[in-house]
Amino acid sequence: MSDSANNPDPLGAGIPAQPKKRSRVQFSCTACRYRKLKCCRTYPCTNCTKRGEAATCAFVGRGPRGKTQQSRSSPTLVQDRLQHLENLVMSLSQQQKPAQVANNLNSGHSENVLGYDTPPSATERDAKSPSQDTGTLVVDREGTSYIDSANWRAILEEINGVKEYIEDEEISDDEDDPYKATSPVLLLGISKPVSKEEVLSDIPPREITDRMISRIFKTTEPSLVILHLPTFRREYEKFWQNPLATSFTWISLLFSIMGLSVALHCRAEETLPLELEDPMVLWDIFRKRAAQCMVQANYLTPGRYKCETLFLYGLCEFYRSDDAQIGVSYIFGIGIRLAMRMGYHRDARHYPSITPWEGEMRRRFWALLSQLDALISFQLGLPRSIQHWISDTQPPSNLLDTDFDQNTVQLPPGRPAEERTPCSYTIAKHRIMMVFGQISDLAFSREPVSYEEILEIDRRLEEAHAKLPSFYQCIPMEQCIVDPSDLVLRRYTLEILYQKARVVLHRRYMGETHSKYAYSRSVCLSAAKRTLQHHAEIWKESLPGGQLYAERFFLNSLQNTDFMLSAMILCLELSQEHANSGRLSDQERADFISLLEITQRAFGEARRRSVDTQRAFAALTIMLDRVRGKGGQGPLSEQEPPRLINDQPTLSSTSVEQEYSDATLGDMSGLYNSSDYSSLDVIGDMLNTPAQLDWRLYDSRVFGLETENQENIWYSADGLGTSAMDFNAFPPNS
Repeated sequence: MSDSANNPDPLGAGIPAQPKKRSRVQFSCTACRYRKLKCCRTYPCTNCTKRGEAATCAFVGRGPRGKTQQSRSSPTLVQDRLQHLENLVMSLSQQQKPAQVANNLNSGHSENVLGYDTPPSATERDAKSPSQDTGTLVVDREGTSYIDSANWRAILEEINGVKEYIEDEEISDDEDDPYKATSPVLLLGISKPVSKEEVLSDIPPREITDRMISRIFKTTEPSLVILHLPTFRREYEKFWQNPLATSFTWISLLFSIMGLSVALHCRAEETLPLELEDPMVLWDIFRKRAAQCMVQANYLTPGRYKCETLFLYGLCEFYRSDDAQIGVSYIFGIGIRLAMRMGYHRDARHYPSITPWEGEMRRRFWALLSQLDALISFQLGLPRSIQHWISDTQPPSNLLDTDFDQNTVQLPPGRPAEERTPCSYTIAKHRIMMVFGQISDLAFSREPVSYEEILEIDRRLEEAHAKLPSFYQCIPMEQCIVDPSDLVLRRYTLEILYQKARVVLHRRYMGETHSKYAYSRSVCLSAAKRTLQHHAEIWKESLPGGQLYAERFFLNSLQNTDFMLSAMILCLELSQEHANSGRLSDQERADFISLLEITQRAFGEARRRSVDTQRAFAALTIMLDRVRGKGGQGPLSEQEPPRLINDQPTLSSTSVEQEYSDATLGDMSGLYNSSDYSSLDVIGDMLNTPAQLDWRLYDSRVFGLETENQENIWYSADGLGTSAMDFNAFPPNS
């Protein structure tokens, strides 16, 4: 030890050691260095500011590097490096003018360095918006990450945040603690990490899993278009060859698909393979494992299949209940942020390293995500997250999965619109949803809107509806006897969505008496009437022996909200008719009341399925009492709204028919408990003063955020009990 210390060069005795030359780091700005002045090392520095040359102040070179053995308790060098980095970023952001940026884009858009794609020039993309910037997409083996062109400020804020943390926090040595994570505990959970062997132990044997996967992929579930079936088949085979080599994300994807398969079996009242345990317990296991795998994969960071897996997991949670669930909207909200982080909101045509196959799959996913975002947000009485100006992603092409694969160099032309493919429904719905999204924005906007704008949006809505393929045009049920039940339901879904859009667009003028707004009143009444007629047809054909019996669980909380909105429109008109006699003929009034009674009966027979249907039944009872004149002149507080039913569901269809007899539906006085439905008081006020109706209040109080699962007595406290998903407990006719 002493020898080596005394002889620093034992291999070259007699040769003097050459001193190691160090490259000096320039901390000063270029101007201070040139003038040999002491620089304060801030941007812009004091000397440049005093001379009026703040704009030319610039820092170059590398920042100071910390020593390998630098004590962690001394953050001086780290602070110096951060300060220097901050100066560099601020200097660069000031020097890089818009014109220079455009020149850089025009001259180098074909280069691809380290997976970074620079989009084509603005003039090549869109002559109408030459200043448009699509940002940068970072592509690697794990997925994609999107960096917006406006990121200078974000980088500076991050640097500043790290500086403050170093100054204020004491750095500990507990970095090996497995329970410490860089992400919030609330998002990634506080349970122990699971091993891959542990989660794989809950995957059924290959033969059973094959049946479950086959069952779900033989359906026409619209969400499955986000998966390319030939690719999934190859990855599925690869998984069984070496399960331990499969990523947590893909395993979570598999669990989510199996969870959807169990949901499908339960809703269709089909039995699972005998080797499997109780379907409700199995559903809980699959959902839990899917979530654990996503946490283990850190779903907050970009990665391949993470968006798709989070989406399918959200659907598993959505199908757990027929009630509106605010938690599901949070899951999709995280999915939206992750998708934007990965650049799904930018069309793949801007980025050459995105293959045609991946670009088309990204378009499918973004279309579904944006549609569900608008629908669920409106149901909860909240503005949508994906605004129209955020994205330029094109709708997907009308292609079969066999039309393209991962080796496709250029996508083939889309098939004719009149040729039905698994993507046809998503494409057709996209046209209407584009307009409905704008209508939803207006519904939540505090900005005034002119009636001319309303009429222009109405024109675009009619145009989108007229462009639906012929096989999605709604026709009478008697003409559907040879059509598959899933096709019939898709027609109803698109038609109900179209009618809802009309109602939401024009409902603000329902209380107006000026002839200028007569068109809006007519549209609202026509759309509401058609919606309730469709509801009656679906309910009738979903009974045993009906054409839609196999799809009897089609209706969910989204459709229930639409039916209630239409019922409210008819009740408003009937209430106004009292004050303005002659608005409706006797036949029209009788037709409206008849539709409301049928809707009430349908909700009554299905009210054991969810709290939302119970609320709908209670609300309709209140509405009908008002428009019939049964206690309608008094304040609502003097009436007794229907109570929640606390008795257990029964499998006996006979008892159901007896319970919901006409006599029982006609007199609900024995089933009232005012404390359970106090939030429905707003309905009485609205019907009393229709001209002053606040639709935002209706959206939030009747079926919106304020009522979500507050009265859901069917679910266990932790939300994970099997009773939450016991579809076998529902009456067969519900």
